[in-house]
Amino acid sequence: MPEILTTNFKSDTTRIFIDSLSSDEYYLFVSSISTFDPNNTQFSKNEFLEKTLFGKRILNEDIHFMIKYYPWQKGLVYAEYDDRVDLSDSNFYAVVGPNDNDTGDYRLYKCLNNNNGSVVSNPPNYNASQQDQIYETADGYVWKYIYRITDLEFEAYNALGYIPITGTFDSNPVANTGGEISDVVVENPLDNFGYVVETGGLIGNPFTSGVMIVDPFTTWSPITNYYVGQYIYTTNPSNGISRLFEIQYYLYNNLTGNAEIRVGPELLTGAANPVAAGVLSNANFSIFPKIKITGDGSGAYGIPNIVNGRVDTITLLSRGSGYRNAVVEVVDPAYDFAPEDTTTTDVRAIARARISPDGGHGYNLIDEFKCRHFSFYAYITADDNTQIGDTNTYGAVGIVRSPDFANTSPVVFDNRIAVVTDDIDKVAANTIVIQIDSNNETTFSGVVHEVDLTSNTFYIAEYMGPYPNVANTGNGDTSLDLNLPFRNETGQTIQINSPANTNVTMSEYIQRTGEVYFMENFFPLERTDLSREEFKFVLEY
Repeated sequence: MPEILTTNFKSDTTRIFIDSLSSDEYYLFVSSISTFDPNNTQFSKNEFLEKTLFGKRILNEDIHFMIKYYPWQKGLVYAEYDDRVDLSDSNFYAVVGPNDNDTGDYRLYKCLNNNNGSVVSNPPNYNASQQDQIYETADGYVWKYIYRITDLEFEAYNALGYIPITGTFDSNPVANTGGEISDVVVENPLDNFGYVVETGGLIGNPFTSGVMIVDPFTTWSPITNYYVGQYIYTTNPSNGISRLFEIQYYLYNNLTGNAEIRVGPELLTGAANPVAAGVLSNANFSIFPKIKITGDGSGAYGIPNIVNGRVDTITLLSRGSGYRNAVVEVVDPAYDFAPEDTTTTDVRAIARARISPDGGHGYNLIDEFKCRHFSFYAYITADDNTQIGDTNTYGAVGIVRSPDFANTSPVVFDNRIAVVTDDIDKVAANTIVIQIDSNNETTFSGVVHEVDLTSNTFYIAEYMGPYPNVANTGNGDTSLDLNLPFRNETGQTIQINSPANTNVTMSEYIQRTGEVYFMENFFPLERTDLSREEFKFVLEY
């Protein structure tokens, strides 16, 4: 028995997390002078926090929903949208980059039709005047434009094969009852047969009663009402406006060779008659079988594209709205079409509707694009380097939620202890300094991270350990005792300059606080005063 956990669950979890950002703060933590081997244990998370060297707050605008990056590439086949197909982890959309468009940015398009699995050769190109933002390209693909990513956003936030969802969008849109008809698929385009298209032109102005006098371009049937129930599709040559009607009455005039056709209201606009619908006296027209679309929504209309007697495809003139279920029927012509008769070659066309996601394509980007990833983007600038250590190495980075600070949450914090001493010649980087109490017990231990000879200052990192905190030092969260000198690895004494409380600078960060969301280690990287780092994390629920 199959058990299906839909991607909506993961998308909702991702959405809930992003929505929590208004109440939580997230920081990039840089940790560990040397190697660090993280694992998903409480010990490892504590160790990561205890070895923190510095951190920087991640701005809300630098946290994004992320989806897989499928660049548009000539020669590929893209998956088309189908409401009956699980599109998870498939390239049912493509990003057209600056090399393939005229906009100089990155534009995401959703594939609505892939021309029966053909390879692409022509990218969609954005046109602001395209009202529905649906583009049919020369290779037969149909694309729906969704959103853009600026060149700067792409360079900043793309990572590990993922791109951000950007722009103004609702991460949790109001529930919408149904969608539009995305496409109509003819499921037997090579097998159906027996359908006829008639063409002609209007003669004189159509009567407001709905009667049109037409001049057939071919020989039409002399049978009265032969075409009743079929569609007539008119197009004005001068302005290209097309209108769709259902034929209610047909009479052929054997003397003139013309025909009288009476129609109902115009189906796309609801206009009462051809004149009100803007049909001009010189309009051309086609008559073909009616495409009947029924369902729990309304407003969808399509016409058949008939090639050599076969309904090859169905073009939607209006996609409608409010659909969650729909049935498409190519209505049988009233005469000369008998697919049940084994003596004929007639075969009925079978069609089905593909219904868009609720609200239409692009309404709910998080669910529609199977979003279950999000990213954090953090960066260290030249200004940041003046507030943190710009020497030595680090071997781990991570994301920490809601760490505590003694004062207002800083944008950047240095987690090292700075000590001013006239015994600076007794201190060396990457050595250990300790404090010993009157019982000759070690009460404090840390690693010298940096020695600044110009200011007689050295900086201590990785100073958290199994020692009781001294309540009156700093934030009361370390065992450093301002009344005790330090000792180096050879036993030499290093005195804190007096007064000690003004010659020792403690970190604003309350040690070991915050929830570790992510940790990563690597070969220790060296920092200099010229270091400028970017960190991109892509996490999955």
